[in-house]
Amino acid sequence: MSGMFDSKHDKAKRKIDRTLKEEKAKKKSRNITIIVVVAFLLLLTASLIANSSWIRRVLPVITIDGVSFSTAEYEYFFNVQYIEYMQFMSQFQGMGGPDRSRPLSTQIYDHTTGETWADLISAAVYSRLQNMVGLYNAAKEAGFSLSEEYIEKIDQEMYLIEMEALYSPDIPSANALLQRMYGTSLNTKVYRNLLEFMITAEAFSEHIRMLPEYTDSQLSDYYLQNEDDLDVFSFRLLTVNAELPDEDTPDYDIVKEQAIADAQDTARELASFIETQQDFMDVALAYNYSLYLNPSSTLRQTQGEGLNELYADWLLESSRGYGDISVFNTESGASIVFFIERDKNDYYTVGMRQILIMREAVSPANFPLGEDDPDYIEAVELAQRDAWDRAQMVDALFTSEGKTEAALLALMEEYSDDSTEGGFYDGISRFSYQGADFRAMKVVPELEEWLFEYGRQPGDSRLIETSDFGYHLMYFTGFGDKLFSHIIADDRMRTAAHNEWLDSITVGEPIKHRAFILVSV
Repeated sequence: MSGMFDSKHDKAKRKIDRTLKEEKAKKKSRNITIIVVVAFLLLLTASLIANSSWIRRVLPVITIDGVSFSTAEYEYFFNVQYIEYMQFMSQFQGMGGPDRSRPLSTQIYDHTTGETWADLISAAVYSRLQNMVGLYNAAKEAGFSLSEEYIEKIDQEMYLIEMEALYSPDIPSANALLQRMYGTSLNTKVYRNLLEFMITAEAFSEHIRMLPEYTDSQLSDYYLQNEDDLDVFSFRLLTVNAELPDEDTPDYDIVKEQAIADAQDTARELASFIETQQDFMDVALAYNYSLYLNPSSTLRQTQGEGLNELYADWLLESSRGYGDISVFNTESGASIVFFIERDKNDYYTVGMRQILIMREAVSPANFPLGEDDPDYIEAVELAQRDAWDRAQMVDALFTSEGKTEAALLALMEEYSDDSTEGGFYDGISRFSYQGADFRAMKVVPELEEWLFEYGRQPGDSRLIETSDFGYHLMYFTGFGDKLFSHIIADDRMRTAAHNEWLDSITVGEPIKHRAFILVSV
């Protein structure tokens, strides 16, 4: 009985074990199924999130000093930075860039460090965002808000986006246009917010820049302290270069040294024939006809801070006067310098209106014998006569109407080839100066001579021919309200104060969030 019991017991035990194993296997199978389903759901959720435009527009991926940027916003700045970089690089022949059809994060920029193109552009984006966040937060802290002028600027930009999309047959909407240019998740609402952010930073920076008010005395003192840098030096420059031997020439160093010495002797000999500017131009023309055919090719006009150190000290000497000439040896020959004048910019800028009568352009390339072709010469003469006849006719009409500014404006629409509104030019100086707040323009010599002639008065007029354009019916509108030297000093002082303020702004490092994986670069 005992054996029978044991046998039955073993059978029951085996049945229980088998049942347990079956249940365990089923449980394991259910767990695997659950895991697979959960994993699938997680992947599906991640995919939906990654491809959700709404999520990419609202979920922060990077934060700088409390200002957060979503995927859509970050990708906008990345694409803008990329476009600007490629436009800059296009100026240099042979300088290529990455393949934009593939992620920049997969393309190496620097093989020595492993840095990718995405790394390069991203670093620039971080710096750009830090600068803007610093300005934006400073604006908010100061209670600064955008004026109506800036709001209208934003409205105008949004309107242009709408119009461009409307008249582009392959672009269905403004959102589609923005997404084609700056990222797949951008829309007009996000873009407008970005504009408000960027323009607030820009406008507040400009507001701070324009705050200082400088007296005439302060401006004069500043200019006087920096006159060697700010004065404008006019001089003529002729470079005489040695004809250097090929590197495989026997006794190369000796031959090269002698060639340079000969060029320096030639320069000194040429200088001995020069007493006037006309002498200088004649000598330059005889030395190299093709290079110095244009009389202005030897003329230089530079502020002291931009002078070549080779001859800067010589030009800066207080005893320097018109007609002084000197020869400066260089590593490849010599330079001849003829001093014309040092302009202290102590004059007022001027304004003008003009009716421009341009000569019809005639290209020698359209004639079998080029400039020597009789038909070309006749065509040039015909264009000159036609421009002269039209200019005389317009001048006569202007005279008959009393030579007033109103008369000039009335004739302008029908007869002028000048596309500038009202043919008006203001802030004209004797030196082209590009300031942070203004641009002082310089006109061609024939016009400049008349505009700055002693005794010039508002209302003066004259018909002037220029070699570059044709005929200009000029009307002198008057003088600016500041000395040009004060305009330059104001720009420099304001820039220095503004830069000091910018340097005082501290900004934290960008903080990346886990959602940064959504960024596609």
